[in-house]
Amino acid sequence: MAEEMYAFSRLDGALQRTKSLLWPINWGVWLRLALIALFVGGGVSFPNTSGYDFGEGDLPPGFEGALPGIATVVVVLILVVLVLALLWWLVGAAMQFVFVDMLRTGDIHIRRFLGERFGKGVRLFLFQVVLTLVLVLAMVALIAMVVGFGGPGVGVAAPLMILAFIPIILVAALLFGIVFLLTTDFVVPIMIHEDCGVIEGWQRLIGLISANFWQIVVYVVTRLVLGLIAGIVQAILVILALVVIAIPFVLIGIVLLAAVQANYVLLLVLLIPYLVIAIPVALLIAVPFVTFFRYYGLLVLEGLAPEYRLLPE
Repeated sequence: MAEEMYAFSRLDGALQRTKSLLWPINWGVWLRLALIALFVGGGVSFPNTSGYDFGEGDLPPGFEGALPGIATVVVVLILVVLVLALLWWLVGAAMQFVFVDMLRTGDIHIRRFLGERFGKGVRLFLFQVVLTLVLVLAMVALIAMVVGFGGPGVGVAAPLMILAFIPIILVAALLFGIVFLLTTDFVVPIMIHEDCGVIEGWQRLIGLISANFWQIVVYVVTRLVLGLIAGIVQAILVILALVVIAIPFVLIGIVLLAAVQANYVLLLVLLIPYLVIAIPVALLIAVPFVTFFRYYGLLVLEGLAPEYRLLPE
């Protein structure tokens, strides 16, 4: 008889548990899980505006003299954003443990578990920061090495040489992504069960991988494919929701422009109530997805190692 592949056999269980938790709708549960999704979900990217070259004619009179002060403000703002991003990342790491605790106990409350799991969250955060720095420094070193080998006359060849290393960079990023995935899906529950740190959790997971190598490979591939599909579906749902929510605000803006000749800057004030509505709606859309995948990881881990069973019958 063929060996059971837990990556496939646990899909239905994860779906049923997600349905049982979220239906019928309990808004208290959904809103708390939406807050979890805010921290454990994806990131935000910003457009790159550094490609514009400002000339002397672009700067208003007296602007050059104010540049030092403006530069100081910009640096301060960057530092503030960096600190906030790190705090966000830290809370998100702690929320990974809170999420598992909520599902394993059925007690969908955040405050009860956050203080208890914050120490483990700090360990996970430091582990993720170190991994990220290793990846970034490795890429920077690779690019510097390529440009350095070209010498001062590298010129146009440097971008071409860097492009040649893009497949290597993508493979490295994929491997690091898999490490992050396995850490979240398997190491976090192991840390909870064994009351241990990240390194010890990974040591136990490595033993598990050695005994179930192909099970892990199939899980990772399945998880990545499902994640891609879910990401596309979630993006479509969020875009549709944002468009629907925007319709009344657009109509109000048109009326204001036609009736009272409102200033366009004043119309930007409409963004505040729009975002107040749109952001929670986007997070609520994410709730079934993040819940399913967390149940899925826990059920697969339980199949690979029954001693790490965390979910109730």
